[in-house]
Amino acid sequence: MTKAIIETLPHRRMEAWKWTDVRAALGGEKSGLTSACEPKLTVPTGLIVTREIKSPGDSVMGKLAANFAGDAYSIIVPDGFTSGEHVNISGLNSGHARIVFKLGKGAKLHVVETHNSNNPSFVNIEVSFDLAESAHLTRTILQDDHAETTRIATTHISAWGGAKITQHSLGFGAGLTRFETRIAALGKDFECNIHGAYLLGGKRHLDMTSYIDLGAENARVRQSVKGVVTDKARGVFQGKFHVRRPAQLADAEMRHDAIMLSDTAHIRAKPELEIYADDVACAHGNTIGALDETALFYMRTRGIPLGEARALLTQAFVAGAFDGMDDNKDFMSRITAWLEQNS
Repeated sequence: MTKAIIETLPHRRMEAWKWTDVRAALGGEKSGLTSACEPKLTVPTGLIVTREIKSPGDSVMGKLAANFAGDAYSIIVPDGFTSGEHVNISGLNSGHARIVFKLGKGAKLHVVETHNSNNPSFVNIEVSFDLAESAHLTRTILQDDHAETTRIATTHISAWGGAKITQHSLGFGAGLTRFETRIAALGKDFECNIHGAYLLGGKRHLDMTSYIDLGAENARVRQSVKGVVTDKARGVFQGKFHVRRPAQLADAEMRHDAIMLSDTAHIRAKPELEIYADDVACAHGNTIGALDETALFYMRTRGIPLGEARALLTQAFVAGAFDGMDDNKDFMSRITAWLEQNS
């Protein structure tokens, strides 16, 4: 049975997965491949967690999650809901799970997701959000797994008129990690700010993939991803804006910028625009390079040791992805700790 499941997994001959070969990553059996994950969910006062039957999507990973996870965990957020408390999701350390959020009109919700594992495992998480008119979703995502874990986390978001999404993610990779965010903007005046960073050492792999489908006018999207890789680590960024003909007056910008701290690291990037509307302002950019030698020389002439100078420059580079966060102290402390070990 395990061999049959592995044969169905995405592999490098599939265009969308050519740099993130899940099948190859599972050379041997890992805990969680055929079991359900039981996430820990804490919700604000006034919300409850239930279970509901949810049809699987068309993707291989979605079908696997539906097969082994059972009924989805469901959180319904009523119209106009707001709270100073967060939804906290943890315990995503092994197996398959599906979680569904439904936000009513004008509802506001902040979801904090922690993806980690202490042992080699297989994790496949599918999260869905349905945002009604003028709903506002804030997501904070932190990933830090065992070096031999395989983790796939896929998010589907449907957003109606006036909905707003703010997302920040920080990942440190694993044996193979992929965070995929798929957004369908179905109503006018959609706003999206989706930012993230990855810091990878050893032989870790992390893939940040996104697909933003704009289907109505006056959408505004800002996306930026920062990457830092060293040793033999592998970073992947795939981002696409699909601007359909009704999405006139779209204003969308995408950037991926990465630094390689070693000659043996690898970064693969594929930013894309597919535009059918004729009155839009859309752009994408991608840069991959090393630390600025002139800046390093300047700092060393001021008495700063090389390792500390490299860490300071790298931290300043990564921090730009989280300038818009209300509270980025935890992210920044984790970035600092990583740099102390890898600079």
